[in-house]
Amino acid sequence: MLIDALRRRLGDPSASSFQLMGEALQRITVEDLRAAVASHEAAIAPQLRDALYAEEAALGAAAHEWLRKYNRSLYGRIAGYWALAERLSFRYPWPIIAILGIVQVIGGMDRARVYGLAGRLASRLGYDTYEKLGDGSEDVLRRTNRGIFADSVPTVLRALRAEKLILEGKRELADAVTEGQATVLWDEESRELCRAIVEGLMTADESERFRSLSATTLRHFSREQAIFTHHIGSKSRNRKLPAAKAVPAPVIERGELRFRSFALPGGFDFRDHDTRVEAFGKAFVSSVTGSQDDYRVAIGWVRERYSPK
Repeated sequence: MLIDALRRRLGDPSASSFQLMGEALQRITVEDLRAAVASHEAAIAPQLRDALYAEEAALGAAAHEWLRKYNRSLYGRIAGYWALAERLSFRYPWPIIAILGIVQVIGGMDRARVYGLAGRLASRLGYDTYEKLGDGSEDVLRRTNRGIFADSVPTVLRALRAEKLILEGKRELADAVTEGQATVLWDEESRELCRAIVEGLMTADESERFRSLSATTLRHFSREQAIFTHHIGSKSRNRKLPAAKAVPAPVIERGELRFRSFALPGGFDFRDHDTRVEAFGKAFVSSVTGSQDDYRVAIGWVRERYSPK
């Protein structure tokens, strides 16, 4: 996989495929591309090659169209996630969770702008810390949100295609699609996540399917939080960040979704990936996937506010 070459170039064995969509792509050489193609071709069964290449061309075109249409603004991404939720028949909670996350991002950007406005006033007096803090925070939120959409949507579209191939009796081809044997922006975590989504979608029992896909949503959330960790610069411990003791998070109360203050652990640092994933996973995923009824309430809340009228 091309990610193997990037890891060697960066000297970082934990680098993720989403980094290939950013500045890290500059490190890839023609030799790296040649080696990646050879590795992919060696992994593909000869009898599947033509069909798999056709599938990849179609998947690439679909993902490209989706990203061009929706990945242009926060509200565009909300529309894109809603369209994806509808295509899934709402079986996989991730798109609804992502929308609720964007609602929080919009609030975070509002707070960043407050920092920026205060900072502009302070900068006239020779203090530019808050102005830089507001600008940096908003930039991180936008880059992260755009990156999450670009990473997660193609994975779900791939899982949906694999499900269709299985239902058509083309299991071997579906497995090759799920494994990403001929795709570029892919890594081991992408493969495991896609496989889990497919397995969940193929589960016949509705209750068991919901439990499976809710658990996968939590894994998906962790994957996409790594994009936030990447952009926030976890190794830059000297960078000043906004402090937070609590965040507004969705809760289901008496059949209605409301945003309530969710207390964060003492000494919470946004750069601490594991602590952030655990806390935000409870706040934004588990809070609305505790039961099918809770999840239906969340769908209704999003539908009322963001579905096309």
